[in-house]
Amino acid sequence: MKPSSPVDVEIVGSAVLSGEDVPFGSVDAFQFDPMQSDAGDAAQNWTREVPVSVNDTYGDPFIPEQIDNTVAKLESLAEHRAPIAIFTKAGYDDAVLEKLRGFAHVDKVVVFYSLTGLDEGGISFDNRVRFIAAIKQIFPNTLVFTRPIIRNRNDDPATLRRLSEVAAEHTGLLVLGGLHDAKKRKKIELPIENQLIEFCDELGVKTFHKTSCAGAWLHGLDCWVHDLGAPRNLDVLVALGYQFGVANGSVVLERGTTGDINFIRMLTRGNVYLHELVSNYNLLTLPSGSRKLEATSSWFAWSENIPTCLDCNYCIIKQIEYLKKMQVRIGVHPTRLPEIVVGTDSTIEFEKFRLTKLPDAGQGRHTYADVRITKPCRAPLYPSPVQDALPAEV
Repeated sequence: MKPSSPVDVEIVGSAVLSGEDVPFGSVDAFQFDPMQSDAGDAAQNWTREVPVSVNDTYGDPFIPEQIDNTVAKLESLAEHRAPIAIFTKAGYDDAVLEKLRGFAHVDKVVVFYSLTGLDEGGISFDNRVRFIAAIKQIFPNTLVFTRPIIRNRNDDPATLRRLSEVAAEHTGLLVLGGLHDAKKRKKIELPIENQLIEFCDELGVKTFHKTSCAGAWLHGLDCWVHDLGAPRNLDVLVALGYQFGVANGSVVLERGTTGDINFIRMLTRGNVYLHELVSNYNLLTLPSGSRKLEATSSWFAWSENIPTCLDCNYCIIKQIEYLKKMQVRIGVHPTRLPEIVVGTDSTIEFEKFRLTKLPDAGQGRHTYADVRITKPCRAPLYPSPVQDALPAEV
């Protein structure tokens, strides 16, 4: 792990609305941003029902350098009604665990522990398993996440079996993950995927292709990636500044990003078509000024880019231009979304992102399946753990 001074973690204070990036170590008032706090009684209902991930950029939500910011965010999400995702590969730390104890809304938090057998950051496999067991005691919804599986490094049967056995002993749940391909699509080769599922089936471990499927299953919700229908919440899209139409039961935009596809699917629970895909990044084209908003296929991102991480040699974050070695904030508290998109055009120049991988222009209109690898939802394979579970309403 690379050494670094802790980042100031205050998320309330004077009104600073620009969202500009600043150098690490700056005393700029960027740190004190009310858009990082709950809107309280002014919050619109839909903003509390958006699946959100916390601190999933450069850093790790459960390392000492970022834990205070993670705790502040989790505490501010006490009234959130959708699953809250944590992705971590941190090592065991008593001080971190102590700071995580005592949350009243632990049921909403879903922890995905990235277990690979690659000893990232010099943290041993046994140390990680010890941390998984400890985290499970705090957050019941803790899963093993096999991300990434890399050819000729950890795709052998012995390693796959080992990962499955950890899930069997400590979590009972596992999400499959993989490296990105040239178009930033996550992909595991089918024989590897089948081997993992076979091991897990044998050991009684429930498996999911996507974190959204697992999060939805754990909370008795419809999967917001797979269970799509006629689009709803169109008034929300209008309020957020999207220009769109509806055709053949789908939301249609003239231009947008992969992030827009993800976010609109999440909000409307409907399919999305783009006539022009301007970027395969997860950034949104919402009129939010200098603020960077991002949505993966499964989660609205609320993250703090910090200078310290586990320094994984396969890290894809280092390849993303807008997550440069600066103090970058991605997203805002979900309840603040209506406030930051009023009358301020985005300053993000997508055409300058040289590393963006786009499908062939000749494909014309783009859908989720054009830019991401699709997999079936495995949540229906298992009885819901939630009694009298009802579909989610966003």
